[in-house]
Amino acid sequence: MRSVFFLTILALPFFQSCDTHKKSYLPDAHLTAQQQEQVKQKIIRYVAKMPRRVTGDIKFDTAYDKHYAEQVKRHRLMAYYISKEGGHFFLVTRIAPGIEEKWVATGGRMKFDANGELFEYEEVFRTWKMKKEILDERAMYLFDLLVKGEDLTPYYTATAGFNYIEFPDEHVYFDKPSRSWKSNVYGSVEEMVYESRDSDSLNKK
Repeated sequence: MRSVFFLTILALPFFQSCDTHKKSYLPDAHLTAQQQEQVKQKIIRYVAKMPRRVTGDIKFDTAYDKHYAEQVKRHRLMAYYISKEGGHFFLVTRIAPGIEEKWVATGGRMKFDANGELFEYEEVFRTWKMKKEILDERAMYLFDLLVKGEDLTPYYTATAGFNYIEFPDEHVYFDKPSRSWKSNVYGSVEEMVYESRDSDSLNKK
């Protein structure tokens, strides 16, 4: 019964992993279409960019319902998996701002209580902006590693360059209590995480 909620690195294993697990990670294998929309609605105020000049818990005000309803439409639930222990793993993608169309993906895990309320939420990685066909392959590969509990640090920018994971890095981390990205050096990372950095422009520096 379905619950309402619940570089150039190793190229060969990469494609084998995607072929082996892509079916078991399809959202349709775990959730109905309605449940997929409910999941996006549950996490959208964390995973999406906040309205301009909005910070903290103000984003939950009903005044911003329209903004987040539009964000739900812009985010695609690409992969989903529910573990035997009740952990929910998600992978969402969206078009990233820029002159050339590129996409960004966020992978994470969460848990729901018996009433379907979200009580644990963590974004484990956010990718660099990439062309869609490249992002789809690399994001699914990272998602497979996440579900298996494998180490993702080899895919951080410090090791893998601008090819896989942008955040976390040596300065930016995901703070589980606030359910947001924070920095141990900079102030607000809102624009950095959601808008500003582009691997192409940074590569040219």
